[in-house]
Amino acid sequence: MSIHVRLPALCVLVFVGLLLSAARVEALKFEPVDSKLLPQGVKSALWVRDCGKQGFKDQNCPEAETMFFKGDGARLAGELTAKKYDEIWLVSGGGNLDEGVGVGEVFRRFQATVRVPRGYRCVSSCTVAFLGGVFRYLDEGSTYEVHAASRFLNEEVDGQSMKALLEDPDTALREWAELLLLGADMRSGRFKGARESAQILLLHFQKALHPLGMLPPGREDANRDRFRSLLRTQPPFVYPQSPQLAQDVARIKREGVPAAQDILMRIERDSVQLAIDELRAALPSLGPRAEPALKMLEAMYSSRITSTAVLSRQTMVQMGYVTELFNPNR
Repeated sequence: MSIHVRLPALCVLVFVGLLLSAARVEALKFEPVDSKLLPQGVKSALWVRDCGKQGFKDQNCPEAETMFFKGDGARLAGELTAKKYDEIWLVSGGGNLDEGVGVGEVFRRFQATVRVPRGYRCVSSCTVAFLGGVFRYLDEGSTYEVHAASRFLNEEVDGQSMKALLEDPDTALREWAELLLLGADMRSGRFKGARESAQILLLHFQKALHPLGMLPPGREDANRDRFRSLLRTQPPFVYPQSPQLAQDVARIKREGVPAAQDILMRIERDSVQLAIDELRAALPSLGPRAEPALKMLEAMYSSRITSTAVLSRQTMVQMGYVTELFNPNR
């Protein structure tokens, strides 16, 4: 059982807004790859992609169909249940991180072969989904780009919450920092804190490093128990007593909304770094390949949300995340 955090009043509307936005039209497009594009030995493939991006000719795409969005994993499971494909061709600029994990779990459940084809990009939550494939290929000329996740880049803080933040930045920043690190339970769902999110990603990455996406018997349950134990502890929480808080308050009073937005994203990154440090200390108890899984998490959050870090195919091979054997293009 995790620590229960009182969700600050100023955050309630933001949380509800995130839930409502996630309930809009499902995002990714699923369609068969033209047989003329298939390499020798591949009889069928399914595009899992954004609408209207990276050279695709879709027109008038709703914004909700240009990124990973809530519901994509469930729709994909239905698609793969209805028809078997030799490969999944995955192309996306990212989107909802939780759904990236969910789509990856669907790939894992169906023992999918996943490919980022030549000339295309897989960015952010797309890279998380990619790691659910049992066989994973990055073609020459494709790119795999990671960056930190943020709730505040595409979903800006709503007006009333921002007003409260501007009126009393000291109180608001304390509440946001606690929420973003520890999360909170709500009647309408769960707001995951950085600690819980980092644990979910670490386990997802660790499974990617094992044959067929499965850890040794009993290891996944043991790790989940260890993570629950960590969530019952109180982590170091120095921001409310730090000089940084006073500097942030002064900056918001001086610069207003742009400063508030930037500070909230920095608090997110700092929260994840605390979670990563906690997981690093727990590595000896997490079993085989937990350390390289943590390195992927660190790589993901080494870049700000506004930029990406490209992990080369060679780097991915060295880290153990890309399949070298049995590549049908070889």
